[in-house]
Amino acid sequence: MKIVVTNTKGGTGKTTTAMYLAAALSESGSVEVWDADPQGSASEWALRAEEDGTPLPFEVRSTNRAQLKRAGASSTEFLIIDTAPGDTQAINEALSVADVAIIPTSPGAMDMARTWSTEAEAAKVVDTFVLLVQVDSRTRSAGEAQDFLKEAGVGYFETVIPRREAIRQSFGSNLAGQKYGYESVVDELMEVASDGR
Repeated sequence: MKIVVTNTKGGTGKTTTAMYLAAALSESGSVEVWDADPQGSASEWALRAEEDGTPLPFEVRSTNRAQLKRAGASSTEFLIIDTAPGDTQAINEALSVADVAIIPTSPGAMDMARTWSTEAEAAKVVDTFVLLVQVDSRTRSAGEAQDFLKEAGVGYFETVIPRREAIRQSFGSNLAGQKYGYESVVDELMEVASDGR
């Protein structure tokens, strides 16, 4: 399965989502993360974990637009492509080889506004699902956002990822232990895959 994690807006938790999904998926099979963001956050994460003596349970490869075209030949069971927010060409290249696109976003109005345009473009190419992240459990924003998505006929995950300081501080760790709901996202993803949607 080839999964693109994308959003044209920056700061929505794409790399965090890609890495936690990879950690959760690595319990079910072989996983590789392709870091298609020139900032290289996923690659830096892997490097820090390795330097701390606790390497990630999956490989992270820095990649570019030309290499994305070869993603179809990947032999790993799960390939996750972490994209840059502003590189439309690379996003489109990644989407063209993907089985599914995941769009992480907070349920805030500004982030959701950008999500609509990202989803509209991605959905032309591949099955697309919005994942609500950085959710404050004290508010109704996640439920309201899911209602909007449902009314608009947009795919979304029932699981929401909470706003937790531990998630924010996990950069560079090997992500052993708590997955903060990402394991449930994987379960939903596998259900969608088995349904053939």
